[in-house]
Amino acid sequence: MEPDPSVADPDESRLRRWSRRLSILAGLAAVVLGIVLAIQCMQTPAIALEPPISEYAATHSAGPQPVGPRTGLWIEIPALKIALPVREGDGSNNIPDWVALHYPGTAEPGIAGNSYLYAHGLRGMFGTLLFAKKGELVLLHDYTTKQVEAFHISNVVGRIRWNDVSWLRERSSTPLLTMQTCVGADINTDRWIVQAAP
Repeated sequence: MEPDPSVADPDESRLRRWSRRLSILAGLAAVVLGIVLAIQCMQTPAIALEPPISEYAATHSAGPQPVGPRTGLWIEIPALKIALPVREGDGSNNIPDWVALHYPGTAEPGIAGNSYLYAHGLRGMFGTLLFAKKGELVLLHDYTTKQVEAFHISNVVGRIRWNDVSWLRERSSTPLLTMQTCVGADINTDRWIVQAAP
């Protein structure tokens, strides 16, 4: 006796249903994984995915960091391997290598008010600010007086337009360090801002 083709085998249809369900679940899992990876990628600065820190770092290089005894005021961020002497800047685009410049007219580093410091976006200078995380230690170390003031990164502002001066003009009743570096190779490309407070 031959089986009637009009009568479906219940085990076979159940197997097909489960097979279809598993295929749909696998597809949904792949979609969810894709979304999670895309979100992680969006939260990671694109510049962090490439060997150069920034476009600026890709097109500029500096000689070796000067070696010698440290004197005067330095800004040090151990987690980011930043250690630079702080010098007075003139607000121009004339920025020497291996120094952090203090923007004229802003508070002196360590006293009440917003102290604005800027340096090149190269490794060892302020380039690694692009990897700054809240809570990381920032030191103002005066090697002449042996005084050390501890700050911690309080705000990773991130990328801003080159002509956004709001962070330069920010007021503070307590000591605030606002640190800026360049992201792009052109003077009219974006900047990166990180702030630290005691």
